[in-house]
Formats: sequence, structure tokens, C-alpha cells
Amino acid sequence: MRAFLNTIIWAFVFASNSVIAAELEQVELGAISHSDAALVVLAPDGSETIYTPAQLEQFTTYRLTTTTPWRENPATFEGVLLSDILEANGLSGVETIAVTAENDYSTSISRDVIGSVQILVATRVDGRAHSRRARGPIQFVIDAAAYQASELATESHLVWMAARIEPAD
Repeated sequence: MRAFLNTIIWAFVFASNSVIAAELEQVELGAISHSDAALVVLAPDGSETIYTPAQLEQFTTYRLTTTTPWRENPATFEGVLLSDILEANGLSGVETIAVTAENDYSTSISRDVIGSVQILVATRVDGRAHSRRARGPIQFVIDAAAYQASELATESHLVWMAARIEPAD
């Protein structure tokens, strides 16, 4: 009986994770006027790349409709995957990254967290350029169901006004 229940539980977990992954939809974004902002990415070799929101949108873009701890009503976020930014800048193998916001808030995100949930680096919300007033212009967003199911992701990983990513090692 216990083996049967474990099978049912794992089937439910697998199905839930499949649904969670399906929430992120690849999309093509049209041109839009963004707030003056930049995300600086420091590679392990010390080189620095600066991305405006429009330049971030040159990566493959995605759409995610979800709530956040600060939005009880679902919003539609559009942007790029953090994992794609890290890979393009040689950071995908780094154990931990440090993320700093415009207001000097900083947090660390481990490779385990990045591997367990998809983090969207949102540049738009509800079809408009993301504003500072709405926790933009560059905000890290995780699907609410994935966030709640994760044992690793915390509110500290939902960075808004993100300004810098660098190796924390």
C-alpha cells in the first residue's frame, strides 16, 4: 500500500511540475519605449556587459501570468530567463550569483535555486514597459505555483529594480 501511495504522490508531483513548466510561454515582443535602466552583468573573467531592457529583450522572450507576494491579482510579465543571461555571460557554472538592485538591496541566488525554478527577468508587465513604481523596470519573477512548491526559492530571490549580477564565489 505504501509503495502504491508513493507512486501516486510522485505522479502528482511530476504532473504538477509539468504544469508549472507549461506556464512560461515563449513570445515575440514588439518594440516599446522602456524606462532608463540597465542590468550590469559581470562575468567570471571580469568582463562587464550592460543590458538595457530593450537589449535584454534580444534574448528569447517569454510571458508568464502569475501573482507575486505583492500582487494578489495575477499580472502578465514578459521578459527573458535568468538562466539565458547567465549562460550568455559565462555564469551558468558559477555556484552562486550576487544580485544587487538600484536601491542597493542585494541577495545571493545559488545554482540549486536557478536549477529548481525558472526565474523570469521581467521587462514588461501587463503589456507595458515595467516601471519603477510597479517594482520594475527589471524584476525577477517566479511563477507563484513553482515558488510555493519550491523548498529553495524565497522572497529574497524576487528582486525588483535589478541592476547588477556578478559571481558571489
